[in-house]
Amino acid sequence: MFGYFITALAGVFWFFRVLIMLLYSTDTAFPIVPMNVMFEVVLLFVTFVCIILIAKRNMLGAIIYLIAQCAYFGVDAYKSIEAIMNGTSQTANYITLFISLIAVIIPLLAVMNIGLSTGKKGSGKNKKTDWFYGTTDYERNFDDRADKNQYKF
Repeated sequence: MFGYFITALAGVFWFFRVLIMLLYSTDTAFPIVPMNVMFEVVLLFVTFVCIILIAKRNMLGAIIYLIAQCAYFGVDAYKSIEAIMNGTSQTANYITLFISLIAVIIPLLAVMNIGLSTGKKGSGKNKKTDWFYGTTDYERNFDDRADKNQYKF
């Protein structure tokens, strides 16, 4: 259930970033602006593919998602923290820092969720059929009491 929540949260965040890109491209005044437009567009496409892979419970997709988000939003968070520490911060810096932290936390949760859930898989054995299929001996062993007639008509 938590996996569905993380995937939905990643999808909502992706849609939010698409909305910010659309607002930025139409020159609408909005306090959140992309740091690098070309990198953000590439990131949106990579993120979309990674969200699909996360929905399929693929660890590689979650790791690529984590690396991509940390590469972009980690730098954005660092710049926001630097502006806050220097005292030259504005309200937009706090909002950008909050969004950057969310953007890094979502892939971390996705990696942890997929990593923890892959260890919960069963052994693959079915207890109802293990008595026959669970062995490597598929031939019947006959004892001396067995009927060896072939009953052909």
